[in-house]
Amino acid sequence: MRDLWSGTYKEPACWAATAERLIAGAELRSGATILDVGTGYGGTLFRALGRVGATGRVVSIDVNENCTEWTRNEITKRGITNAEALRMDAHAMAFADGSFDAVVVGLVGLDDDYDFDAGKPIDGARMICEIYRVLKSGGRASISDWLWQDDNEWMGELVRRYVPGCRKRGYSRGTTQGQVDLLAGVGFEDVQVTTMDGHFTFDDPAEWMAVLKLQWAEELDQIRGQPDMLRAFERDAFGLLAKHVDEDGKIAYARPTAFVTARKPSPH
Repeated sequence: MRDLWSGTYKEPACWAATAERLIAGAELRSGATILDVGTGYGGTLFRALGRVGATGRVVSIDVNENCTEWTRNEITKRGITNAEALRMDAHAMAFADGSFDAVVVGLVGLDDDYDFDAGKPIDGARMICEIYRVLKSGGRASISDWLWQDDNEWMGELVRRYVPGCRKRGYSRGTTQGQVDLLAGVGFEDVQVTTMDGHFTFDDPAEWMAVLKLQWAEELDQIRGQPDMLRAFERDAFGLLAKHVDEDGKIAYARPTAFVTARKPSPH
């Protein structure tokens, strides 16, 4: 049996595709100052730098210290002087009002701000309100949000066989109408949503696991702690993945994504 666990994390193809669309929606210009919310491992940050040029600046934030430390080190390694990575909660930013020409938000999930089932904001939609606050008048917000994650649905199906009571989805699923209502509700104008079907592949099971184990770390630790359960899990995992192998021998999955763009009104 091929190894399920030895793969090392690398940026999935879906991140590269969504980052390009996200940046295009922000209409970044040379010399602009940009905020990158939920930078992760810099997938949007480094691409945005190419748009703003040497006279622009990109500030990235993420609540995860491992991500910000990795990105900070990568910035230093590449000799970049017009970018920084900060550990910060996007629901309570330490920036002054009107600090940025544009804000890009890459797949952080909007379900802390909006209940997509009930169709109403949560706790005052704090992150979107903060994004609105730190934008300059006339500035643009460009946000990507998952509509579906095929691969996480498979993982959830598998994990629930072995972890009783697990109801976790593994990702935030939104709706286009909810995304429009969320941004319009805090004062954004010209709110528009486009979508991308997003069909991608993983090279092998280890790559699939390397990506998804970040979302399912706690559940996988429980399974790996019991040798008999682990062997059964691995057998079922390979059986599940076999159903999704394409003609080239790769694991095919879909991650349709919504891209929401909006503008902060200028003073009349």
